[in-house]
Parts: sequence; C-alpha cells; structure tokens
Amino acid sequence: MKLASTFALTAIAAAVSVLSALPAEALSMFRDTGPKFSQGLPPTGVIDFETPAPGFYNTFNEDYGDIIATGNRLRILPASSAVDNYLRLRNLSGSNVTFTSDYKTWDSFGFLFRGRSGPSADMNIVFNLVGGGTFSTTLSYLLGLSDPGNYFSFVAGVGDPTIESVTFTRTNGWINIDNVAYRVVPTPALLPGIIGMGIAAIKKRRDGALEETEADAEA
Repeated sequence: MKLASTFALTAIAAAVSVLSALPAEALSMFRDTGPKFSQGLPPTGVIDFETPAPGFYNTFNEDYGDIIATGNRLRILPASSAVDNYLRLRNLSGSNVTFTSDYKTWDSFGFLFRGRSGPSADMNIVFNLVGGGTFSTTLSYLLGLSDPGNYFSFVAGVGDPTIESVTFTRTNGWINIDNVAYRVVPTPALLPGIIGMGIAAIKKRRDGALEETEADAEA
C-alpha cells in the first residue's frame, strides 16, 4: 500500500518536472527532405496553404486550427503542375508572417523552402520561446547546412523551453515557403488533470486495501 502511493506520487513529480521550462538554449537545426523532428515522431499538423485563395494579401490572418498565421504584404501562389499552393514573402519592405497559437506550444517546427528571387534574397527567422527567450537565424545560414533537401526543422531538446511562435521577415528579394509543420507538446494547463489522475489512483488502491482488510476481519 505504502509502496503504491509512493510510486504514484513519484509519477506525478516526474510529469511536473517534464512540463517545467528550464533556462533557454539554442534549438537544434536540421536540413533534410522532410520534417526531422526528435524521436522520429510525426508532426501534429502541416499547413500547405491551400487556403485562403491565391492572391495578394496586404494583411494576412488565417486560422488553421492548432496554429494561426498572421502577416503583411504576402502572396499565396497558385498550384502548378509541379507543386501545390505556397506562400511568398514579397519583395516589399515589411513583408512578414508569424505562426502562433494562444493555447499550445511546440517542441518542433519546420518549413519547406521553395525558392527565392536570387542569391541575395534573404529573410530573418525568429523563434519566441517559453519563458521569454528567443532564437534566431537567417535563410542564407540555413542554406549553408550540408544535409540534402530544402526542408528545415527546428527542435527543442528534452527539458528545454518549447516554441510559442515563429516569425519570418523578408530582408531582401522574395522568398517562397510551404508545408509549415509543427508538433504540439503538453502544457502546464494539463497538470491539474495529471495530478487528479494520480490522486484518484492512490485513493483507488487505498480503498481496495481497506476492503481486503475488512474481508479478512469478517473471515
């Protein structure tokens, strides 16, 4: 009985520890032919920009369910024989897009680079992390990574702060991106439920032990 209670409490403490943010560290970056998220787990979702309709958007605001995309001076390019719709950061000052969610965070985030308007075209990418930290890089730097493919993945290590939002800002020329992928992780909002399940497990074991004691007494 005592051992069972200790085990349940230890499980609760471990869950709390996993969901706690530790000091910010850099995200790991990977260049490959598709998402390369930690532990080989698949993305929670992928945005392929099939909505809204192709066209120019001076103000962009699209709710994709788990993730919201907002921005300025963007364009949705129509599908061609080679690829489906994709998003362009236009060759205009202030062209940017931010991917965020009000109620979830991600331990992994990635996107596919579909081309730019020349070698000098570039953009900044800034990750806002839980706890107020940031991590930033540029497209030019990513293209210098030696792995094959043009899919770039960013992964938080175990125990490191997770990702709250990601902002792409064009600095020169235009840049095309597609297939934005992310993986949702548990948030502290889930802790009451986890703790409640642990307490319920302890109570169930305790009640079972009491019933056995009463049965023994009657025998």
